Amino acid sequence: MSTQSDPLKTTAQELHRFWFAISSEQQWYTVMRECRSWFRANWRTMPKVRRKLNARHVPRGHTVMVWFEVPDPRFATWVSVKLSLQVYSDAKYQATK
Repeated sequence: MSTQSDPLKTTAQELHRFWFAISSEQQWYTVMRECRSWFRANWRTMPKVRRKLNARHVPRGHTVMVWFEVPDPRFATWVSVKLSLQVYSDAKYQATK
């Protein structure tokens, strides 16, 4: 008998969604780099962000709200302090909409 666990009986790790106020592609890529260093492939981000951050779509000084889903909620605090980005939890962001 195999000692491997049954993939249908295991649950995926809970992901926490955080919204970051991103103003450039460089900031977005930096947050993604941090995600890769912390979690490898166990995270997600909003699709088509680069298109939204394109210079033709976003005037200077404006930000785009971008979500990241990560397993550790401490990540949002770390990125907020390290990159000086505004961060909102999913519940707080939905309340401000």
